[in-house]
Amino acid sequence: MAITEIEYALLTQLRDSGLLPAKPHVLEFGESNWYNDVPIDKLYADIQTSGREDTAELTAKLTAILENQGSSHLFEIAKIFWRVFLDYESITAIDLHGINAHQFDLNYPVFMEQQFDITINLGTAEHIFNIGQFFATVHELTAPGGLMIHGLPFTGWIDHGFYNFQPTFIWDLAAHTEYDLLYFIYTELQPLKLVNLHSRDDIIAMAKSAQLGNNALLHAVLRKKHESEFQPLMQGYYNDTISNTAKAAWCELR
Repeated sequence: MAITEIEYALLTQLRDSGLLPAKPHVLEFGESNWYNDVPIDKLYADIQTSGREDTAELTAKLTAILENQGSSHLFEIAKIFWRVFLDYESITAIDLHGINAHQFDLNYPVFMEQQFDITINLGTAEHIFNIGQFFATVHELTAPGGLMIHGLPFTGWIDHGFYNFQPTFIWDLAAHTEYDLLYFIYTELQPLKLVNLHSRDDIIAMAKSAQLGNNALLHAVLRKKHESEFQPLMQGYYNDTISNTAKAAWCELR
């Protein structure tokens, strides 16, 4: 749920690529807080170069937050980050804590009055026991054409949550639900490392050459193409949806 150097780099890519919808309604699964590994001067600089009409207002607000250092200031800085990069029409969150969040138990279905143009999960999914229901909820609350941004633990993260995620989860989720997979990135935080994954073979090659870090993540940006009922998925390995080459590589790794 933190805005780290990884998320800053990813959102910069999304903004610069023109993939972000205009004036989106945004839903966070887990209210984001500022992690403090990005120099605050960088956020100031991005405010100044954003071309926004409220540049002076945002600059003054950020300065006031930093000067007051209240108990919620890291959440407040994150809201400014999202304002600069998403230029949202509205932003809301589902979180048992946070400062302005709906306190829903994500193990169960969630009913809200609207769907959202961008839904964001940056470290919540792994803490939800009913993981299938969680991704069904993300699907149901994302509007057709909307983006789903996920940050998921991959290697390491001992006792961080209930789950770590394998790359096949994202490949198979995208194929099964007919999502567009816009970005799929292997990420490490210290030092910063982002590797675009274009196929299953990419991550297998990294594993075979010992390029996987001890505390790595997977970040994915998916686009929901149309309205549909979310259905449980079968792993592609057992559903004949991946190549024999990829299967052979997986068997070799074992």
